[in-house]
Amino acid sequence: MKNRLKELRQLYKWSQAELARKLEISRQAVNGFESGKFDPSLEMAFKIATLLDVAIEDIFIYEAQNSMQTLVKQVKDFWGLEFGFERFDQKAIATISFARNLAAQNKCDRVEPQHLFAGLLADPTATSACLLKDSGVKQSIETNKGSFENSSKMKLSSQSKFVLELALQIVRLQDKKSIKTEHLLWGLVCLLDTQTSEIDNLFREYKVDIETLKDRLAETV
Repeated sequence: MKNRLKELRQLYKWSQAELARKLEISRQAVNGFESGKFDPSLEMAFKIATLLDVAIEDIFIYEAQNSMQTLVKQVKDFWGLEFGFERFDQKAIATISFARNLAAQNKCDRVEPQHLFAGLLADPTATSACLLKDSGVKQSIETNKGSFENSSKMKLSSQSKFVLELALQIVRLQDKKSIKTEHLLWGLVCLLDTQTSEIDNLFREYKVDIETLKDRLAETV
């Protein structure tokens, strides 16, 4: 794979060792990525792109079909959205990965809003989890680490796509670079205003004070 990783690293005046520390990998791994000896995993590619503040496509230039390009296509197909997945920050990516794995474990046909909700609550350090706890949520979610490559090909339901599209909309309106967990939570709350069944029951089950949550989101998003 032809890539610009070395060029971009040098723009930041980082050595391979410095970049490796920031990515929490070995210097040999960085050298392997730069030389094209082997490709990073999709999640590592996300991490590199986020660190360098560029789209994945601006780092890895495809001359032919390759493993990275295939993984990129799989994720785009999974989300089923027109906008680039590079818009998501690392915690938002982890949220969706968690939701996908949870849906697969529960033998569901699609990733539903309740799976996204679980993902938003799974990481206690995520802004979404803090907002939910400030709004009355006492329950926690057992974490389950997984990867896009290893989980089953679980697609989003129409309602979950709607949540992500709303998250993108608010980010664009505010001219921000990344979709974060708070934007995904905002999308879920907007879905709550249009749906009265499962999503409403979910918020009731977790004893979410909706008005408090809306106020906290208005201060954050």
